[in-house]
Amino acid sequence: MRLLAAGARILSGRVAQILANAAVVFWVAKTLGPTGQGHYSLTVAVAQLAAALLAGGMGLAAVPPLRRDRIPAARMVSVQAGWAGATGLVLLGVAALAGGGAVGAFFARHLGWSPGLAFAVAIGATGLLTFEIFSYDLLARGRLVIGSAINGWRAAGHLVIVGTAGLAGMLGFAQAVGAFALAQCAGAAVLVGVVLREIRRPWPRPGAKPGPPAPLRDKELPADLASYSRLRLVLFNLQRGWLGQLSAVAYFLLLRLDQGLLARYHGAAEVGVYSVAVHLGEMLWLLPGAMTPLLVHTSAADAGDPDRNRTAVRAVGIGMVVTLAAAVPLALVAGPLLSLLAGGAYAGAVPALRALLPGIVAFAPGAVLAGDFIGRGKPHWNTQASLLTVVVNLAAGLWLIPEHGAVGAAWSSTVAYACGSALMLIRFRQAIRRDQA
Repeated sequence: MRLLAAGARILSGRVAQILANAAVVFWVAKTLGPTGQGHYSLTVAVAQLAAALLAGGMGLAAVPPLRRDRIPAARMVSVQAGWAGATGLVLLGVAALAGGGAVGAFFARHLGWSPGLAFAVAIGATGLLTFEIFSYDLLARGRLVIGSAINGWRAAGHLVIVGTAGLAGMLGFAQAVGAFALAQCAGAAVLVGVVLREIRRPWPRPGAKPGPPAPLRDKELPADLASYSRLRLVLFNLQRGWLGQLSAVAYFLLLRLDQGLLARYHGAAEVGVYSVAVHLGEMLWLLPGAMTPLLVHTSAADAGDPDRNRTAVRAVGIGMVVTLAAAVPLALVAGPLLSLLAGGAYAGAVPALRALLPGIVAFAPGAVLAGDFIGRGKPHWNTQASLLTVVVNLAAGLWLIPEHGAVGAAWSSTVAYACGSALMLIRFRQAIRRDQA
């Protein structure tokens, strides 16, 4: 019951996020047309890649020590804040270099960037990485629902900004990118405020069983972690988190590498058409993703806790069933739905979406288990699965995309998703056997 209750509360925030994200995608797509939508999708991808590269695993590496009360939360948060600030300055420096010369001409030619737009992308990337880092702190502290709620409000705020610009007749490519950057920064600011309030609360929660922290079976956390200097804590987080963060980078490449190949072989307009199918299909992962925050928290418990495996198994089953239940009707109504939401210019997105949906369903267990692996302190398992999926996607994409365009990209992704999910399920089974040994 706890799984269903917590998952249902998180899902309510996810539903708001799904609806708001869908409205933004289709509003921008309908306003900008396929070529503008292609440039917008690729630009957002640049911000997401920069955030994934620079987050450094500073959030996910903090989950086990915070969950097991091995370090004061305020100390860990201060280290993370310093990292987020430093990486933000790096992004602004890179944006200054990308504002002109040969680099600026490259982005203008391939992504449609105007002078100064690189700064909006840098600001958006800073908001993204800040949100990612501090959202893990809330999960470690057992605040499973509030991060999802803020995510929903962030998406709603993004929709309000885009809708206001659209109704005023001012929604162009630069304005769409600016709205994206503003929404990410506003969401990050709210989340940081919540985290700062949270760390002032007593931990463990009042009413929790007293006693020393549970012993660590594998001795994976240093006993003197709380006495580490700030620099040493940064290095500790990077050492434990960078491999898991590679999973985020590889996962991003998995989701957007095919769009890069499409741009290379078929141009920005084909990317725009395909991106509409991708965004609509990926929204189904927000449903099993409602289980992910719960697993980051529960799976970070000691290996001797029997609840963590039972909870994870149930979450995988629920995520798979919910995704399948949403994918079947979506495949049936894809044609009229996309025509209504995006217009006739995106008719090519219909067969691409239908080719993508089997992979979306196949990867639903992986979307759930990503949180379980982070909680277990095994984020590198996510990396292994993501790297496998990227390799398969690249090989299949080079074979299918040149001739079949968006539909070829969709089928290459479907095959890759199935391979990655299979590996994650194998790893999960190994983890359960290890706990039972």
